[in-house]
Amino acid sequence: MISGLFGPGSVTNTLRGGLEEASATHKVIADRVANALQQSASTDFAGQLNAKLGSEEDIERDMTSLADTQLRYDATAKLLQSSYAEYRSAIRNG
Repeated sequence: MISGLFGPGSVTNTLRGGLEEASATHKVIADRVANALQQSASTDFAGQLNAKLGSEEDIERDMTSLADTQLRYDATAKLLQSSYAEYRSAIRNG
């Protein structure tokens, strides 16, 4: 019975997997943005400016992806929270 609620193939397991995937994706994108920003802080201003102008679209795309991933994570977390609340209610009400 419990494996049906929390085991493989269950809604909660799927949602937890979604949270882990969103978290990993968020970390990868955030690392790319951090590396791009760190490179722009170097002492070779002219070279970095030219590189940044070429990669500005990439940074903007990554920032958009970060926002999208955060929204997905938040939505998945709320669904998982709701699912657990339903389980608690079912247990309390018998």
